[in-house]
Amino acid sequence: MSIEDPGEPGTRPATPAWPPSSAADRNHPASIPTPVRHDTSDAYEAVDEEFEQFDWDSWQPGELSDDGPAADEVDWDAPAAAPEPPETTSWRAKVIGEGDWVRGVTIGEREPVVETGMVSTQKSAPERLSEEDELEPVPSTLSEPLLASGGAWPPVSPVSHDIVHVQVAPWAPFTTGLALALAMVLVSAAIVSQAGRLGLTLAVLTGQVPTSADAVVDAYLVAISRGDATKALSYLSPKPDNPILLTNAVLNQSNEQSPLTILSVKAGSSDINGTQRVTATYAIGNVEVSTGFTTAFAEGQWVIRDDPGRIGVGSLRASGIPLFINGQSVPDTVDSLPAFPGTYELSTQSPLIDYASPSTLVVRSSDEAPIIGAVTLELTSAGQKAALDAVNAAVSACLAKKELQPSGCPQNIESDPNEPVLPDTIAYSAKSESTTISDEDLRLSTVTVTYVAEWHLDVKVNVNGTPRDVPFTFDFTALWQVTMSGARPTAVLIS
Repeated sequence: MSIEDPGEPGTRPATPAWPPSSAADRNHPASIPTPVRHDTSDAYEAVDEEFEQFDWDSWQPGELSDDGPAADEVDWDAPAAAPEPPETTSWRAKVIGEGDWVRGVTIGEREPVVETGMVSTQKSAPERLSEEDELEPVPSTLSEPLLASGGAWPPVSPVSHDIVHVQVAPWAPFTTGLALALAMVLVSAAIVSQAGRLGLTLAVLTGQVPTSADAVVDAYLVAISRGDATKALSYLSPKPDNPILLTNAVLNQSNEQSPLTILSVKAGSSDINGTQRVTATYAIGNVEVSTGFTTAFAEGQWVIRDDPGRIGVGSLRASGIPLFINGQSVPDTVDSLPAFPGTYELSTQSPLIDYASPSTLVVRSSDEAPIIGAVTLELTSAGQKAALDAVNAAVSACLAKKELQPSGCPQNIESDPNEPVLPDTIAYSAKSESTTISDEDLRLSTVTVTYVAEWHLDVKVNVNGTPRDVPFTFDFTALWQVTMSGARPTAVLIS
């Protein structure tokens, strides 16, 4: 088998394993002979060679021979021999006897392939250029003329073919600007929505809200001193429940009675839970208060975590009597109300029962309850008269009874069964009467009146069918309880 040059294709031998075909097989489409490509070249002629089939079953590996000197025959101290120079003979010269490579075929020199059926033929290549032939140089600058026409190079096109040019619609800039504006709006909205979590609200950055723990406490007290309940509430988190007393009207009346004056505000230490204590000193009228506030940074601003203060109104109320605090009516179902630091005037607006002087409470801070015991209810002069009038009315009703033991009255006379009493002849009269208010329980809106008197009874009894006058005199003391909460006080005999 001949060894072919890798770059020069040679003649491909036909496959010897295919058997000869019959006439019928040759007409079958699947029996067309395998096409063989025949290349012709004047560089060398392909030599037909016979291929001998190798017997792989009888092949045996050869024996290794050791024709070199033994280890003891080698002079290890002798200098190493100089390496032999590389052979200058090329592989091609050794194989096919040619020392120079044939110039490769250039584009345009190879003839096109002509296909006939399944066999491809190619015309022989033109004669190759010899080494003595010289190629004329190709112009490399625009200043040299073209070889074909001798004319100058064509002018350069103003459009660069290396850049892709796209025609933009006239409405594209408007659409692009609108898309950018929409993107900016969405990004701004995302930033604002996350500002509270990051603690970077616009109000904080612009100074519209307090920027520190002591600043929020100072702003809170300033709002209270100015009667701005809405502003003061904005610094509290969470917001107090049932803000009946947390109004501008209630706060303004508090400042009219005892103004709040800020003396000092000082930030304290921070806790591990994220809160920070602030100590503040202020005066409510002539009462000086020093207290602490718990602050925290939440929802993008500093807030106060404490309740503003609280008034327990359950122990202040007179049953059935209205209650007003700084002019604000308090419902009967409420027992406790939050209130800002300040002074609060209590009133019933009733002519019978009201609060004794002093009738004010001072809410100092969230951690100090007001002193409620100093505020007491009292029966007004009109209330005292109304209570005595109610007892006198009850006594008069009992004196008019035509009974010896009328219900709800102090008289309790027993007659002789053998001398029945003629009811129509019963007549009571009172002498030496006196009434005093002996006890008060104004939380229940009641008073107790002691009645002392001498009563005289004139009556006729039937003695053997004949009426006979029987005079009867008795002294007694009666206790009457008067309820003051109704539209008109009423007296009830209790003993």
